[in-house]
Amino acid sequence: MFTKEGYIDFNYVLKDRSPFIFIVGGRGSGKTYGAIKYALDNDRKFFFMRRTQTQIDLIKNDSFSPFKVVDESVVVSPINKNLTGIYRGSQNSDGTWSSSGAPIGYMCALSTISNIRGFDASDVELIIYDEFIGEAHERPIRNEGQAFLNAYETINRNRELNGREPVQLLALANSNSLANPLFVELQLVTPVEKLMRSDNSKKFYRYTNQERGVSVYMVNSSPVLEAKQRTALYKLSGDSEFSAMALHNEFTAEEMDHIKTQDLKPYRLICCVGEICAYKKKDNTGYYITGHKSGSTEAVYQSTSTDLKRFRRDQYFLWLAYLNGRILFESYIYKVLFEKYFGI
Repeated sequence: MFTKEGYIDFNYVLKDRSPFIFIVGGRGSGKTYGAIKYALDNDRKFFFMRRTQTQIDLIKNDSFSPFKVVDESVVVSPINKNLTGIYRGSQNSDGTWSSSGAPIGYMCALSTISNIRGFDASDVELIIYDEFIGEAHERPIRNEGQAFLNAYETINRNRELNGREPVQLLALANSNSLANPLFVELQLVTPVEKLMRSDNSKKFYRYTNQERGVSVYMVNSSPVLEAKQRTALYKLSGDSEFSAMALHNEFTAEEMDHIKTQDLKPYRLICCVGEICAYKKKDNTGYYITGHKSGSTEAVYQSTSTDLKRFRRDQYFLWLAYLNGRILFESYIYKVLFEKYFGI
C-alpha cells in the first residue's frame, strides 16, 4: 500500500480494477502527487477534476500546479473557458516550457463540467477527482452527488456499450466529513462507518463491493503521517480534531456523536419520514431514530417536497430535541437523513 518513501503506492491501489476507487486519508500522505505520478509514468490519459472553478483556476498557475511538482515539463493551457489541456511541454531557450503535441490529460471543475459541449473524452482512461470532500468552510455545490454522476457520464459516454472498459475513477480526499455528497449519493456512508468502527490498529482498510464496482480505501496511518506527528504544527495542535482528521483519518467527533443502537422495547413509534422512523422513549427521556419500523402510526411522510414541509411543521419538536442532544441514532446515515429531511 505504501512506497519505500512512505507515500501511498498507486501501482498497488490501481491493481484493484474497480471502476470507482475512493481513497480517504490524512493530509500530506501523497494522494494527489502519487495519483498524478502514476498517470504520467504509465501514460494513462487522464481527466483531473476538483470541485470548484476557483480551485481549478488556482492550480493553472505554475506556482500552485500539482503537475509541476511531479514533472516540471508538464504545461497546462486553456482549450476553452471551462476546459484546460495538460501537455508534456518543450523547453524554450529561456528555460520556460511551452505546450507541445496532443494533450496527455484534461482539467475541469465539477461545478462547470456541465457547460462543456461536444467534448470527446473517448481516449481518457482515468479520472482523478481530487479533494472530493469539501472542507467545512467551503460552499456546497447544488445537487453535488448528481453533478458528480453527470460528470462521469460526460466522460465515460457509451464506451461500455461498444465493448470497452469503463473509465476508471480515482477519488481522493481528507476525512473532512463522512456525510459528504458523494458518499450520501452512492450509499457509502454506512459501509464506511462500519470500517471506522472496525479494528483501527491497521494502517489502512478497504471496503469493496464487486457487484457495484466500488472500493473505498481508508488510510488510518502511514510512515509519512507517523513522521508528521513530530513536526511543529502537530505538536501545537496536540489531540485536536484537526490532528485526528489530518493524521489518523478520523471524522469529527460531532459527526459521530449520539450514534448508539437501542432496544426498541422501551420506545413507541411516533412517525416515519422517508427512510427513517422516529421513536419516543416511554419514560419521556429521549428519542431514537432508526430505519426499522415496529408498531403503527398515522404520521407517515414521504420524502417529497410537500410531505417534508408537513413533517417539519408537525414534528418540529424532534428538531428541538435534536438541538438539545436528546436523540440517539442507530447509524450515522440516519442522522444524515434526519438532518436532510429537516432541510439542513
